[in-house]
Amino acid sequence: MKIIWVLNNIKKDKSFYSKLYILILIASVRLWKRFYKDDICTLYADELTLETFKTLNILYLWDVVEQYTPSPNINHEIFWAAGKLEILSQQNEPVIIVDNDLHIYKPIKDYLEKDTAYVHNLELGKGYYPGYVDPYVRQLDYKPRWKTDSLNVSFLHLPDVNFAKKYANKSIELMEQFTQMNVPHSQYLIFAEQLLLKHLLDLDKIEYKSLVSTYWDCTEWEWGEDHDQGIWPLRESGLYVKHYGPLKGWIMQSKADQDYDREIKHLVNCINLPNLDLSSIEKP
Repeated sequence: MKIIWVLNNIKKDKSFYSKLYILILIASVRLWKRFYKDDICTLYADELTLETFKTLNILYLWDVVEQYTPSPNINHEIFWAAGKLEILSQQNEPVIIVDNDLHIYKPIKDYLEKDTAYVHNLELGKGYYPGYVDPYVRQLDYKPRWKTDSLNVSFLHLPDVNFAKKYANKSIELMEQFTQMNVPHSQYLIFAEQLLLKHLLDLDKIEYKSLVSTYWDCTEWEWGEDHDQGIWPLRESGLYVKHYGPLKGWIMQSKADQDYDREIKHLVNCINLPNLDLSSIEKP
């Protein structure tokens, strides 16, 4: 199966890269390959990222490496995840898209039911996402009565290729229109990526489940109640999968119960590449 990682340097300079983020990315593909040696792990990345990773001698970790050229019609600083949708729109086979900060610790594909779509977790977005009364949302050409719940797509598997293309193209269309409106922040990215996906899955009556069977409450910024539409409740899910998400920022600052040095040591152990040299990366 084709497994996809997408990395777009939205800053267009080398200050974008950090030791922590690169280690998390390397661990993501290394851990996947540990359990699924026959999967075709594919990296899509912009030209500067490919040059940087070539210098670091890490491109060989993926089976296929493709240059990704971001669309000029999207503000990629606001819509920093647009690359995933652009790449998904080009696929002619079922794929899994893995975020660069998602790790698996055990085989997980045996838990995925055939013909069912999978995301990382379900989100409660009331009071958080822009809705149908939002002045920017109201200017979109597509005008359903939007609901506020969404789907975290740090892990995304859409087995119906036609639906995957439909979703990806509609998401790109929304991002392009939001870019023309000069929207102020990345909540409109999450709207176009995550809220749209739930809307379309529900509209087309496509069955979907999540890896984590615990709701994320966007407004309260914490995990909420469990539900029956997933595989593992939050506590158990940590044995199988981890999405770093905003935790990366906490690790960088050794904030709360996070410790930068401890996490770096953990990642190095996960990677197990004695000759890896990231000394040319300026940021920690």
